Amino acid sequence: MSFAVYPPALRVYASQLAEAHQAAEAARRYVNRYGTFSTHEAGLIGIALSQHWHLVAALDRLLTHLGDVIDASSRAMTEVAAHYERADLRAEATADAAYPSVSRPPVSRD
Repeated sequence: MSFAVYPPALRVYASQLAEAHQAAEAARRYVNRYGTFSTHEAGLIGIALSQHWHLVAALDRLLTHLGDVIDASSRAMTEVAAHYERADLRAEATADAAYPSVSRPPVSRD
């Protein structure tokens, strides 16, 4: 069994998480724009209006938290990809240094 990490795949996933963060933010803006209304606009629903405001506020907090978690995950995945890229470069340099140098004949352009 072996373990391998493909940093470009991590970067793709990080960008997908960034898109999900944007979607959560768009949903939060939508809820705040269309989920609130004045007492006059409420009509008969005015009886339950206070509960509705609590629901909108809770949904806003939930979407804000979701966006924060997704954003942090996106940044972390980008950092992980960079870590593996640096580790791969160090491993390559170590392997290259383990081999003796080889003299090469001069290139002739005849």
